[in-house]
Order: sequence, then structure tokens, then C-alpha cells
Amino acid sequence: MKKFIILISCLASQMVVSAQNEGRFGIISGVNKTSMSNAADNSFGDMLPTFKPTYGVEAGYHFTLFKSIPTGFTVQLTRNHAGQNYRGYYQDSSDYWAYRRLNYVRAGLGWHFGTNVRRQVSATFTFGATMGILTDFQDRYELRRYNNDRLIMDINDNDVSFYDTKNTKGTINNSLFNKTDMTIFASVGMDFLLSKRFVFGILARYDNGISPVENTASKFSINYQTTPTTIQNYYPYNTKHIYRSPVDPSKVLRQETVNKYAGIYLTLKYRVFNKEKIEFWYKEHQKSNYY
Repeated sequence: MKKFIILISCLASQMVVSAQNEGRFGIISGVNKTSMSNAADNSFGDMLPTFKPTYGVEAGYHFTLFKSIPTGFTVQLTRNHAGQNYRGYYQDSSDYWAYRRLNYVRAGLGWHFGTNVRRQVSATFTFGATMGILTDFQDRYELRRYNNDRLIMDINDNDVSFYDTKNTKGTINNSLFNKTDMTIFASVGMDFLLSKRFVFGILARYDNGISPVENTASKFSINYQTTPTTIQNYYPYNTKHIYRSPVDPSKVLRQETVNKYAGIYLTLKYRVFNKEKIEFWYKEHQKSNYY
């Protein structure tokens, strides 16, 4: 056991000595094709292409093990916009438009690999996980009847606006969506060394949700500001397909809904490194190539 500990210590020391260290921090911004993926909704066909931005800050630590294995880790803090657009038609010749907007503050941790980070152009591959905190949301549904009359249900967080010939305000007792959201992600991209201190990057990334988005565990009621006050039960998840009937008030019929999104991101990062150590490593490495 003692020999094993000594061996591990020696290997760790060699990794540190041989490591090519560099820190980076900067900004990240991108556009995603987002989806609130639900098996029943996906097959029904009411879901429209939806695009939303993500932006924030990123910091990473790069090191090259044994002068040959570029690797490291990255942390991110972003403002992440997700959601889904819908358009559907009913048998009575009416149709509807709807959208759901979910905005998160999202923290992520990733492990990256790639080619030599000191080259003018280097490739990177990253995988990791994120945790999102829901800050606000909107669920808006607009029905257009055959005579062009409109019915609108608009829920912003806990505020409700209902229109059917006249507008009525109210509040809903519970959040329609869960407060946290977890995803796992993978990205592949290229980094371009603009100068000794700045790196520009472009990457393609895919996030897959691993926790349910819809708050199917709660019961909902809306308190309308009428005279006298009106309280009405609300069953958004007691139907198999979102914004579709039939509705069964006795049980939840929705399958699990998760966030999924894929997009293109741009990064601009500032490099922090020990110049003397890097120059020494390069001279040693380049000299050895001639033998």
C-alpha cells in the first residue's frame, strides 16, 4: 500500500512538472435551436422551429499532460433562453398559436480535450453538465375561432391575463414549470490564436435535458380578479398533447418533457500564462524535433 501511494505521488508530480499550464477567461454567446421535447408532442406535429440566444462568461484551465495530452476543465455562467413555438388546427376550423418561454441562469462544468492549445489553430472537444435556475417564464395560447374571434390565455410567472370578449386579470397558485433544470452537453470547435493574449473560438454544441421541465406534480387553480372573486381549476397537464383535448381532470396524462437545444457559439477569451515557462518548453520541444 505504501509503495502504491509513493507511485501515485511520483506520477502526479510528473504530470505537474510536464504540464503546459494556461488559464483563460472571457465571454461566450450563441444561438440555439431549442425544443421542449415530449414524445407525444413530437409525433403530433404542432411544434415549430424555435431559436433562442444564450450568453455569459466562461473560464477555463488548460494543461498538457506529459507534453502530449492537451486537456483541462471549463466553467460557465450564462443567461440561457429556452422554449417552444406551436401552431395547430382543430376539427371545427379554428386554429391556434402558442409559445412557451423559459429563462434560466445556468452554471456549467465541462472537461475538454483537443490539439495543442499553443498552435495558431487548435481543435477542442468538451463534455459536461449544467444546472439551470428558472428565473421567469411565459406560457401564451391564442385561439382563433372560425369567425375570427380570439381567446387568449397568457401566463407570465404567477400573473394571468385571460381574454374572451373582455380581458380578465388573475393569478395562478403554482409555477407551471420546475425551478431547476439539468442538462448534459457536448461540443466540438476550433480556437484561433489572435495574439499572444487573445483567443477567438467557434463551436457547435448540443444540450440534452435530464430532468423534467413541466411541474406535473402540482395542482393548479387561477384566482380571477372579478366581483365576486372567481377561482377556477386549471388542468394544463391533464391532456396527452399540450393545448389539445381531451382533458381528464382526475389524472396527469403528460409524458416527461425535457429541454433540448443545439447551437453555434462564439467565444473571445483572454490568456493567462507563465511566458518564461512556455518559451522554455517550446525551445525544448522544437529542438527535440530535429533528432
